[in-house]
Amino acid sequence: MEIKRENIDKLLSLNDWQLKMIIQKIAAESGIDPAQFNIDTNSIDSIRKALTNATDEELRQVAEQYEQNMKNKKR
Repeated sequence: MEIKRENIDKLLSLNDWQLKMIIQKIAAESGIDPAQFNIDTNSIDSIRKALTNATDEELRQVAEQYEQNMKNKKR
């Protein structure tokens, strides 16, 4: 899996509610219980800053971690 900068830019163009829904969906697919995944406005702001400032290498590492987590989940 590759995380492309253009896709990050598309995520960042979403409003807070839309971005929250996408994050919750990804979390649920990763095995995180949505009921325990509480995300608020401050969290969204922090996520926006992190995504904006993430280097290509950091995005690659996140993609690798996500893929590994999904493989482990299937076992």
